[in-house]
Amino acid sequence: MTNFPKATYLSQSCEEVTLMSLTIATLNLCNYCAPPYCFYDFESSYTKSQWQQKQSWLFELLNATSADVVCFQEVFSLNELRDLITPLGLSHFATCDEPVLDANNPYLFKRPIVVIASKYPLTNIRRINQPTFMKMAPLSREVINCEMEHPVYGHIRLYGTHLKSKRATDFVEEHPNYQTMPTDCIQHIGRLLYFDFITQQVTNPLATFIMGDFNQQAIQSNLAFFTEHTEFKDNLDVDLKLLDSFYLSSLLIRKPTHYYFGNGSVLDYIVCPESILSQLNLQELNFNVQDSHISQDEINITTDHAMVTITLC
Repeated sequence: MTNFPKATYLSQSCEEVTLMSLTIATLNLCNYCAPPYCFYDFESSYTKSQWQQKQSWLFELLNATSADVVCFQEVFSLNELRDLITPLGLSHFATCDEPVLDANNPYLFKRPIVVIASKYPLTNIRRINQPTFMKMAPLSREVINCEMEHPVYGHIRLYGTHLKSKRATDFVEEHPNYQTMPTDCIQHIGRLLYFDFITQQVTNPLATFIMGDFNQQAIQSNLAFFTEHTEFKDNLDVDLKLLDSFYLSSLLIRKPTHYYFGNGSVLDYIVCPESILSQLNLQELNFNVQDSHISQDEINITTDHAMVTITLC
């Protein structure tokens, strides 16, 4: 087992160490785009009233959650997000890309970004590099990697991602010089993430959290090796065995995090090493899916994704 820096206090019950707890969250904001800008096409935009409703909902949700770090997906309007959540203490930001505007229209966004926001300083911000030996296509969505400097737990490694299963036509359009399309882009990115995690842990072991919208139910897809107990991990050190954080909680039933025409699926995850509690010298991991805002309306002003949070204490 890897030797991790330990917190400098004795473990106690969750009720006794509220101030010592650590809350991690991930939330797909579903087209966070301030008017008058449009997203993807000119028919998709918010009115001023709808935008204010979305902003008020998000502020109230984050205020109630009081997370130490949040990974946001589908962010077009970064400045507006920064202005909204900085008063909540989420004043440190990590990105490795910029939202992309249409080349022919300065009010039409074509591609969002992933943002990690934290109450504590974020350092060593980088995008994951693709090793040439993996022979995978260029990433259409970059993966953020950084470290959070927590006053109690020291440096904590963070990954933020929004995996995307690309249609062949989209892939060819974005990468015209790439000769062969991967059979499963999401699986390749999952492997890249795991490779990067192991590489960094070997040289600089840190408690790690991987947050994001995986765009697939991992247990039923090629990402099962990433989130589930699989034979692939049998020979790995316990600190290198990544696992869906849900399995480290006391819950027996996992709620959906996304709904499509009333059908629920689990797309949003917080993944961490199986030994995360011992790494941080903590006792419990509480898992929560906040979905009261999800609407079945044709126009979903908030988001069609639940917010996934874990609190370690």
